[in-house]
Amino acid sequence: MASHAEVAISPFNSLKKAAIVALGAIAIFFTYEFVLRYFSWSEETYGYYWQYRIPLIFHIVGGSVALLSGVFQIWTGLGATKMNVHPLTGKIYLTGVAIGATGAFILSVSSSVFGPTFGVALFVMALAWVSTSGMALFCIRKRNIRLHRQWMIRSYIITFGFVIFRIFTDYLPYGDWWGLTRPEISNATIWASWVVPMIAYEIYAQLREV
Repeated sequence: MASHAEVAISPFNSLKKAAIVALGAIAIFFTYEFVLRYFSWSEETYGYYWQYRIPLIFHIVGGSVALLSGVFQIWTGLGATKMNVHPLTGKIYLTGVAIGATGAFILSVSSSVFGPTFGVALFVMALAWVSTSGMALFCIRKRNIRLHRQWMIRSYIITFGFVIFRIFTDYLPYGDWWGLTRPEISNATIWASWVVPMIAYEIYAQLREV
């Protein structure tokens, strides 16, 4: 017979798994909707970004690898059992972050489609992406699994921030609702897309320590 603690924990774990499945579905949709088009190597596809196509494809490919492999990492990281595939996909995730962040750093100082404000925001986002991923790697090498999980979640929040950014800028009627232009909504949501979820996670993580 299951203990009271097991009964209490099981629904919460089921909820977390359902949330991860939802993240995976959104990640696959995002890749199909926004990423695959850029493998058509033409100026018509890239538009303004054709002159920045090399750093952009770095950012897109690396970010997509991190986005998709990160879902698997979080899913397998829920369990306490040893997983042979988890370290390999972790390396794939970190490689994706490194490639994607390299492209983001270059774009932040070269592309001015939304002005210098967007460039600064993108640079800081890429810096946070690399920093959180680096801390996750540092913690697992120190065999601190609890902190490793926390830093991996922080890293993936930033990875997923690019998805949230595109949802805001491509699907919300920001012009009708708030009278904003695309550069204005982009400069605002490039911060909110990862800072707001990060604050929510930090509150959750700290409450679990109390």
